[in-house]
Amino acid sequence: MSKLTGFTGLSRRSSAKETQERSKSQEKITTVSTRRNITTGTPPMPLRLTENDRANLNLWLEALEEGSGKNITAAKLFRGLINMKDKINTKVLIRSINDVT
Repeated sequence: MSKLTGFTGLSRRSSAKETQERSKSQEKITTVSTRRNITTGTPPMPLRLTENDRANLNLWLEALEEGSGKNITAAKLFRGLINMKDKINTKVLIRSINDVT
C-alpha cells in the first residue's frame, strides 16, 4: 500500500500550532511609546455634588474650555489643581471649604 499524501485535519492543526508558536517566540517591535502613569486599574473617584454645585462646576468647565480651546473634564480639572497645589493659598482654601460646609 502506498502512503497517502496530502493535508488531513490532524496535519492542518499541527501546522497551525507550529506557526502560532513561531510567531509568539519572535520579539515584538513597538513603534509607539508607552505611557507611564496609566490608571486603568484605579477605581473612579465619586464626586457627590448638589444640583447647584454640579451646575456651577459645569459652568466653570465650560469657561475653561472656551479659554483653552480644548475639552476639559472634571478629572482634568482635578489633575490641574493637584499640579498647582503648592501655588494655592492653603489658609484661604480651608476658609472657603469651611464656608461652604
